[in-house]
Amino acid sequence: MRFWVLAGIGLAATFALSSCATLNEEQCQVTDWRTLGQTDGGQGRPQSYVAEHQSACSRFGISVDAVAWTSGWQEGIKVYCTPSNGLTVGQAGRTNFNACPADQSAGFNEAYNVGKSVYDARSERDRLQREINTLITALAETTPEELAQKQTEIELKRNALVQAQFRVSSAENALNLFQSRLAQQQAQTQ
Repeated sequence: MRFWVLAGIGLAATFALSSCATLNEEQCQVTDWRTLGQTDGGQGRPQSYVAEHQSACSRFGISVDAVAWTSGWQEGIKVYCTPSNGLTVGQAGRTNFNACPADQSAGFNEAYNVGKSVYDARSERDRLQREINTLITALAETTPEELAQKQTEIELKRNALVQAQFRVSSAENALNLFQSRLAQQQAQTQ
């Protein structure tokens, strides 16, 4: 019995390690490293991400063309690190890996923070609304002794929801101002 438990744990560990690899053996053999670097950069992955590929491919005795990957990454990251994309990434709530080159990081990060503020404010508002809905649904099963407590809890959540909605409006206003400023800057450079 113990053998099977240990074998199962070993198999699970092997599967977990293999599922973490960025590339499988076939991909390591046929990858166009420049194109992969461009894709990784275009997804905002940091330049250090090539080490993930090196780790995956070294398991198969295959080396990564880091020079070609880096060349592609430099192209991809320039496309990724625009203020417009920073807004998109932030509003989607995705992680900022701070991978942008110094000459683009300020614009990207500022836009990302504006977009992420909107995402965070909306997420908080939506969470509070779900909690209120859950509490209201639970009222049907509340005993008369618990009713006053539940109603107070709902009222407190509703007050928090009003504040959260204010934060959403404020973040959306900041987003609109930022988008207007960005559009003006783009018009001036054309």
